[in-house]
Amino acid sequence: EDAKAGNTAAAIAAYEEACKASPDYLQAHINVGAIYYEQSKLDLAANHLEAAVKIDSTSADAWKNLGLVYAQAGKFDQAAAAFTRLGAIDAKSAAAGWATLGAAKKKKGDTAGAKAAYEMAIKADPSDSKSLYNLGNIQKDANQFEEAIATYKKAIAANPKYIEAYYNLAICSHQLDMESCVPDYEAFLKVAQGSSKWKSKVTEVQGIVKQIKDYLAAKGE
Repeated sequence: EDAKAGNTAAAIAAYEEACKASPDYLQAHINVGAIYYEQSKLDLAANHLEAAVKIDSTSADAWKNLGLVYAQAGKFDQAAAAFTRLGAIDAKSAAAGWATLGAAKKKKGDTAGAKAAYEMAIKADPSDSKSLYNLGNIQKDANQFEEAIATYKKAIAANPKYIEAYYNLAICSHQLDMESCVPDYEAFLKVAQGSSKWKSKVTEVQGIVKQIKDYLAAKGE
């Protein structure tokens, strides 16, 4: 009740007392670990969540939260091990965990590690459009345009309204072949029309499409 009311100090005290009174109280360890994680008290969070997975090695919540704690702490190998265990229990939760690890690794500049984590997220949940999009971005930044296009198409198949994926797919298509990228730009325009966030990009892409069409017309194509 204290946690629901936002009285985190009182909630922590109550959970800690519960854990002392009943060291095998799984939910108390998970709940207080989650609060410590939110407060970035990662060592305390890890202590409780490590206790939780020992109490119940099949607890998806415990493994997921423990993996998130490790990822935030930069303990990437331990996070990967936690998400691997989680994958055998709850694949979709594992996908979310791998995606978080991918973002953490990318932030640290570990592009290869981020790519591997996003691939694990997609393996756990092939419909994870955001991980597909993030993997496509890594491929795009590495000038692997054909691979990026294929990945963005998968992201769009999973989420047909994923405007960012349409846009980046068109950019990659343009890099490969200016004369055949117009349909990809037009697909972006179709899904982005009416979005205030994308208003300037829509105008920009309309200009690009016009330039390409004018160029092709001058060539007689």
